[in-house]
Amino acid sequence: MTDVESVQPQPSRANRSNNPYADNGDGTLIRSRWHPMNVLQRGIWMSGSIYLLHRMNTYHNIMTSPDISHQWFKVGLAAAIALFSLKAYVELYKGKLQKKEVSYKNLPQPTHAAIVLIFLSGISFHISLWPVYGAESMFVMFLVGTFLINFCLMFPTIIQNIVAFAVLTFFVQEYK
Repeated sequence: MTDVESVQPQPSRANRSNNPYADNGDGTLIRSRWHPMNVLQRGIWMSGSIYLLHRMNTYHNIMTSPDISHQWFKVGLAAAIALFSLKAYVELYKGKLQKKEVSYKNLPQPTHAAIVLIFLSGISFHISLWPVYGAESMFVMFLVGTFLINFCLMFPTIIQNIVAFAVLTFFVQEYK
């Protein structure tokens, strides 16, 4: 048995910031966002996703195929627009203007709303694409998600918001 008072306290990390990219002392190499290998890797994933979506004729089928469930696709598109609006609100208004840390602890309601919107949009897009692609609709959504994740990891928030606004505006205008 040891006495509680005889145990030496662990040194405090109060002076260190909680940086997930800091060297943790085990020799793990963490590269910056613009490191050539990161750019190459993300570029390959994004290019591959776009290429496969093009080869599957996805854009043409979404725009013109009578087999696509367009009502469900509109629900998914509305959920995606709402998710983008929520993302812009949290990152720009709460994060930049109000100088709040964007975390689950500080913003649980918007986080829960985002989870519901992601779920709703995913289910809606799957239902709408299923008549044309069948089980491949999961692969189509995987490719879209792969592109979006790599795009978000590569570019800063302001670029993400500008591009998302432009692409969603174009898509809403083109989609009938």
